[in-house]
Amino acid sequence: MSQQSKQLPIILASDSPIFADSFKAHCNRVPELERVACAGSRDEVVPLLESHQPKLVLIDLSLDRCDLYALLSDIHDSGDVRSLIMSDDLENTHMFRLLQRGANGVVSRRTSLELFTKSILSVIAGEFWISRAMISELVHQMRQTMPAELLDASDNKLIPVDGEKVASSAVRTNSGTRESDIAKFGLTPRETQIIGALVDGQTNKDIASTLGISEYTVKHHLTSVYDKLGVYNRVELVLFALTHGLCAAPADSALVGAV
Repeated sequence: MSQQSKQLPIILASDSPIFADSFKAHCNRVPELERVACAGSRDEVVPLLESHQPKLVLIDLSLDRCDLYALLSDIHDSGDVRSLIMSDDLENTHMFRLLQRGANGVVSRRTSLELFTKSILSVIAGEFWISRAMISELVHQMRQTMPAELLDASDNKLIPVDGEKVASSAVRTNSGTRESDIAKFGLTPRETQIIGALVDGQTNKDIASTLGISEYTVKHHLTSVYDKLGVYNRVELVLFALTHGLCAAPADSALVGAV
């Protein structure tokens, strides 16, 4: 296979030689992927970023939380690169902190090769990758973590959250839907209801049943919402809804008879 066919350079950060070899072999079987370098420790990552300019850093290092947070900061301060973390034991709070610090997804070490490849390609394409089961838990954690004064913060103000300063526009949420934002993004009442249902953790089937429409219609509305908001999947939509106050729950809206 020619080097010209390798389009997506990846740096693997792993302290497992067996996995490092396995991942290199996997990339050789997937035309879109190329493992350009392997960092065996946290300190080796940034120099490799500068010399290889990868699209993605795949992180499989045994690090404590503080070191992992610091590594993510180093990675995303160094340039336009995506990051995907391999882990099987993340608590919801930890997941929220990783996303705050720039991580673009988490994939289980026990996932299938097909989903593993899909997670890499999706993250490189600009999407987030977490399990669907984590979405409602992540939303709950975000709501529980954010202090009340954060809800009224201005978009440009830096405010402390658990000792860390973050842009309020990146984490601001609201318990209701703001009419100004709905108008700004061109959302219909039905699309707003579907967004609220997703934030509540409902599946397409649940939404269809609640609204009395088909799952196909739900998917059609979601495609329209993705296009209007510039997001790629359910995870990004939920995060966008929370940060822009677009998360009125279905119970708060007139679900029946909406257009």
